[in-house]
Amino acid sequence: MKTSRAWTLLGASLLSLAGVLLPGCVREVRPTPDASERAVAFIGVNVVPMDTERVLADHTVIVRNGLITSLGPSATITVPADAERIDGKGRYVMPGLADFHVHLHSEEQLLSYLAHGVTSLFELDGSREHLELGVKLKENQRFGPVLYTSSPLLDGGPPGGKVVSVTTPEQARVAVVKQKNAGYQALKVYDNITPEVYATLTAMARQQRIPVVGHVPRTVGVEGVLRSRQALISHGEEYFHSASRDESRIPALARATKEAGTSVVPDLVHIDTALRMLKDLEGVFADPESRYLSPEVLRNWRYSNPTRRVDVAAYGEREQAAYPFVQHLTLALQKEGVRLLLGSNASDAGLFPGKATQRELGELVKAGLSPYEALSAGTRNAGAFITDHVDAAARFGTVAVGQRADLLLLPGNPLEDVGQADRALGVMVRGQWLPRERLQKLREKSAEAFSRR
Repeated sequence: MKTSRAWTLLGASLLSLAGVLLPGCVREVRPTPDASERAVAFIGVNVVPMDTERVLADHTVIVRNGLITSLGPSATITVPADAERIDGKGRYVMPGLADFHVHLHSEEQLLSYLAHGVTSLFELDGSREHLELGVKLKENQRFGPVLYTSSPLLDGGPPGGKVVSVTTPEQARVAVVKQKNAGYQALKVYDNITPEVYATLTAMARQQRIPVVGHVPRTVGVEGVLRSRQALISHGEEYFHSASRDESRIPALARATKEAGTSVVPDLVHIDTALRMLKDLEGVFADPESRYLSPEVLRNWRYSNPTRRVDVAAYGEREQAAYPFVQHLTLALQKEGVRLLLGSNASDAGLFPGKATQRELGELVKAGLSPYEALSAGTRNAGAFITDHVDAAARFGTVAVGQRADLLLLPGNPLEDVGQADRALGVMVRGQWLPRERLQKLREKSAEAFSRR
């Protein structure tokens, strides 16, 4: 499902009643200052490093101060005397996942992402509150994944909600500098920017060294966006609109995307969820994950789902055509060597935080990617994107010495079954070890608080 601008503004107005980020129980969960100073040792694990498609059997991984400090065959690694020892025999360690298309509407969603193995997020419609939350997470004042944040939507037409209006080249130049100085890590472009304004915006962004991410403006088209070397296109459905449903154009578009160095978030789960809601809305909303969402977000979903569209029949027909198109596009992009990134568009209606990320992994495999290729989209590709475009010093997305200790301990091999990534026995984020039982207790506490509201 592709959220229309009208839906976005409606959702923004509803959420503003309780604040951009609604309160959640996560505020009560704060790690102690020395939480990551004590070493943690994963002993005898099978490591899935995600640098290449391989498994390192019977290895030990040592973590201290948020970083991987030692990694090697268990017989060669000395475990520090003060280390918390985690028996990994028969289990697998892989990097935590990154979701590169989220809309974080309330803080309790952070727990849901962690519970589903997601240790990094990219908010693609940011606000001052998101920036503040990102700092608090970095400083361990809040509990959750690492958070990267784009600017609010930069779009043509009058401003509304959180939209920043850019209708002239001068407005575009001012907006780029203003959003960068505010601390945003990318510029999010939307549908209605004119070619002249888009050209100015992307040129100014290159000058200011801040990546442009988001949609394909309708009058610019995907070819124009690729000529401008936009860093990231999200969603894959943007190609569907620009190509007028013509699948014969997919090979050429895939080659052009590779030549441009543009990364792509396919967002197949977004389309699949829209189709599911059109068929059985109550079935989607009845998902057990709904108890972990705030009542305000659930009420917003009632007003911002595809069954509420005035063109619902035409929309459903279009999404039926878009789904196989984006599947074929995704496989073509992978074969061309385009950097694909994992993204879910949660928490748009029907897209449960964390669970939707895991569902997108399955969608990538369904589109023809191998489990390793699908997992790469949420691990090493994500780390490479951040290093290339946001923070050259960032190190995450693989299991190696010096990398940020964002790790999943799994019961089985995710290279054989990507579903293993959603069965974590525990999650480590920035060196803090969270057994599955603790995460679930925290989520239950959050759900109980919501039930009382």
